[in-house]
This record gives sequence, C-alpha cells and structure tokens, in this order.
Amino acid sequence: MKHRTSIKCSAGILLLAIAAWVMPGTAAAEEKGALNSADSMFVKKAAMQNKAEIKVAELGAKKAQSAEVKAFAEKMVEHHNTIQTEIEGLAKAKGIELSVSNDPEDEKTIQDLEKESGADFDKAFLNHMEEAHDECVDNYEEASEDTKDADLKAWVDKTLPMLRSHHESVKSLESKS
Repeated sequence: MKHRTSIKCSAGILLLAIAAWVMPGTAAAEEKGALNSADSMFVKKAAMQNKAEIKVAELGAKKAQSAEVKAFAEKMVEHHNTIQTEIEGLAKAKGIELSVSNDPEDEKTIQDLEKESGADFDKAFLNHMEEAHDECVDNYEEASEDTKDADLKAWVDKTLPMLRSHHESVKSLESKS
C-alpha cells in the first residue's frame, strides 16, 4: 500500500515538473513570484521608456529657456529616477532582466533635441514629453486593468496618478507657449 502511494506521489510530481517545463509562466513560475509574459513585457517596456524620459528630462533641465519648462524638467528627472529605482527593484524581485541598452528611436529623439535651442528646444521638449506621457499613461492604465500580479498592480496603481499629473502639467505648459 505504501509503495503505491509513493508511486502515485512520484508520478504526480513528475507531471507537475513536466507541466512547469512545457508551460512556462503558469503556476510553477508564479509560485516563484515570476510574472506572466504580458506583465514581464510591460515591466521591460516601462523601464526602457522611463530611462529615456530621464535622459530627455536631464536634457530639458540643462537646455530649457523658460524657467517653468526648466522646473518641469527638473521635476521629471526626480520623479522618473524614483520610478526607475522602483521598477528595477520590482524587476529584480520578479526575476526579470532589464535591458541595459536604449531604444534606438529614443536615442534619435535625444539627438534631435540636442540640436535645438531656445524657444525651439522648449517647444520640441514639451511636445516630446506630452506624446511620451500620453503613451505612458495609456500603457499603465492597460497594465492596471490586465495585470495578473498583485505586486505589479499595486505599483502601477501607485505610479499612475503621478504620470497623469505629469501629462496634465506638460499640456498646461504647452498651452502657455
């Protein structure tokens, strides 16, 4: 009797191991705190976009002509550095390896902004920030609705109001210029 129970238990463990190997991102991965593929992709994309926003904001803090635009850029550097620290911690906790390279499109945007100066820089900077935050807010809203991970959802829901505030601030600055 004991031998049959042992065989059944071993067979059950073998089936679970096979299921975990065949279906990554399922219960076995979730037990470790890992994210499903959609949530993992969101984290990777959000981290990459956020790194680009830090670089653009640092450029804005250096080159902006308007004191208001400069102050906004400095706030963006501070807030997005905080977001980056948090998302890197979340990624580490969930076993996600983030890219160290930047998106080539973001690099081109930064190069284009570096060529601008004065009021033209301010306008191009604000335009970029408005578009980037529009996309960012949409991505975070979607992640808030769709994520399966409680930790990720809590972080997204905590971060989303700040991103919405950035979006409103940049739209207000654009309307003044």
